[in-house]
Order: sequence, then C-alpha cells, then structure tokens
Amino acid sequence: MTAAALPFSERVYALVRLVPRGRVVSYGGAAALLGQPRAARGVGGALSALPDDSDVPWWRVINRNGEISIKGPIHGAALQRMLLEREDIRFSPAGRVDWAEFGWAPEPAEIPPELVVGDVPEPDPLAGLVGRPVPRPMRPTAPRRRWLR
Repeated sequence: MTAAALPFSERVYALVRLVPRGRVVSYGGAAALLGQPRAARGVGGALSALPDDSDVPWWRVINRNGEISIKGPIHGAALQRMLLEREDIRFSPAGRVDWAEFGWAPEPAEIPPELVVGDVPEPDPLAGLVGRPVPRPMRPTAPRRRWLR
C-alpha cells in the first residue's frame, strides 16, 4: 500500500510506534519524517483523536522546544511527563527535554516507504535534531531617520 492510500492519521500512528523507548520526536519532526513538514498541527490532531486504549506511544511526541504542550484534559501534561520519566527521559528545571540526549533522528532507511509522501529532504547537519529550527540570519535594515519637527 502506498502513502497516498493510507490516511494521514494512520501514517502518524505507524511512525510514532517506531519511536524507541527513551526517545522523543517533535510534532514538526514527525510531520517532516512523513514527508509533510508543514503538518505539525495535523500530527497533534491525529494524536489527540487516539482512543484511550490505543497502543500508540503518544507521550513520545513533544513540541519543538522540548516541552510538553498538552493543554486540554485535566492532568494530561502530568500524565505525559510521568510516562516519559518512566522511560528515563529527564527534564530540565525549566521543564524541557534535551534534544541532543533524548531526540529521535532516524536514518531515512528506518522509515518504511509506505509512510512517506514525496521525497524527504536530507537533514541539514547544522540544523540539529529533527524538530529544531535553524536560525535565519537577520536582514540588515536601513538606519532610522529622525525627523525634525
């Protein structure tokens, strides 16, 4: 079956099942691995629609800052943190996960081709782990002029 034949949510669930215990991926990183780098919110929507008895390890998906971003259900963020800590994932005092230590950046061959739509670009070695944005250089601006009154 091709990626186009699988619904997006099913591809998200299959990818999240591949995330190893003790590792995390960002919503945007998961979307990029599926070949749809602008679908981070779609990943979040798919995971939020999971039934309670699902076997998908949804807690291994966090935001690009390494933080838990559950805002909805009561105690949802506390539950996600507890599940991650059970997998020996540590949080900084600011509540962030260290991407260098716990981030999941699989090789392209590790992702089944039926999950990927289009070509996944080669990761930029300077970009850090999946889900970390690359800072863009600031564009020089013209000096501000003071107008005399």
